[in-house]
Amino acid sequence: MDFWSRTECTATGPGTAVFFLSMAVLSVLVPFSHSPSFCRFYLGSAACVGGSTVWVPEKILQRLQAGGYLVCFHPHGILPLGFSFNGALRVKAEEPTQFLPESFNFPKDCNGVQAPVLWRVPFFAPALRMWDACTPATKSNMKKLLAAKTAFGIIPGGSEDVAIHEHGKENVYINSRYGFIKYALQHGYCLILAYTFGENDQYYSLSCLRPLNLWLVKRFGFVLPLFWGKNFCPLLPRGGGLNTVYGRVIDLPVIQDPTSEDLVKWHAIYVEELKAMFDQYKGQFGFGDRELRCH
Repeated sequence: MDFWSRTECTATGPGTAVFFLSMAVLSVLVPFSHSPSFCRFYLGSAACVGGSTVWVPEKILQRLQAGGYLVCFHPHGILPLGFSFNGALRVKAEEPTQFLPESFNFPKDCNGVQAPVLWRVPFFAPALRMWDACTPATKSNMKKLLAAKTAFGIIPGGSEDVAIHEHGKENVYINSRYGFIKYALQHGYCLILAYTFGENDQYYSLSCLRPLNLWLVKRFGFVLPLFWGKNFCPLLPRGGGLNTVYGRVIDLPVIQDPTSEDLVKWHAIYVEELKAMFDQYKGQFGFGDRELRCH
């Protein structure tokens, strides 16, 4: 496996909390439009998560230089830190020598989709606009991105991943997720699977709220998790590092009207590849004793 890129910052202790809070203040004070400097500022705060790295085999690295693919990130975690630190934001920072490999022509129009509710939440909304690396995950927006053959990322587990989060456990919500498979089949997209080791260790959460949060997701489309990170600053992640592996490619046929059998077939292949990828790389990042649990 080849080492792709690294956002490295080794500061620890209260200084990182100050840095994190400064970022929150900046997200409110600066104009709410794309800001490469803010993107670089955010990526530079990787010390808060214990460092951020991306790992990509050479054959997949080549695939990432074209369009027409969907990067599927797992797990969501309490906050999608792997998705933000190790996704399209590295391109939007417009500093390829620091955040991307040399001479790597990553699509400049790459994008991502996030829950629409985040565009109405203070701090998150202005930050998302300054990143310019995500679009509200509505059906119409998804179809626009797919029709344009845009390279973009999603988190299939979404809010349900947040609801089933357990610190130190590798839970992903995927067993009933067929929509993204259907869209990919209809538009001839290939799927690139990415897993972030360390995501579920960044925060603790109250698992007793799982039934309530799963109900809230189904009824209202959002969750209300109670979570905490470092003792001196609960909003600050606990650290330990984020290592995102872009480890599998699934080439799909073009099927304009996929049947239920088509969806079941390719969804089963997806889950099998996700588990195989996790098992292949978990030992490399110190998670050899863990099991990926698909819900």
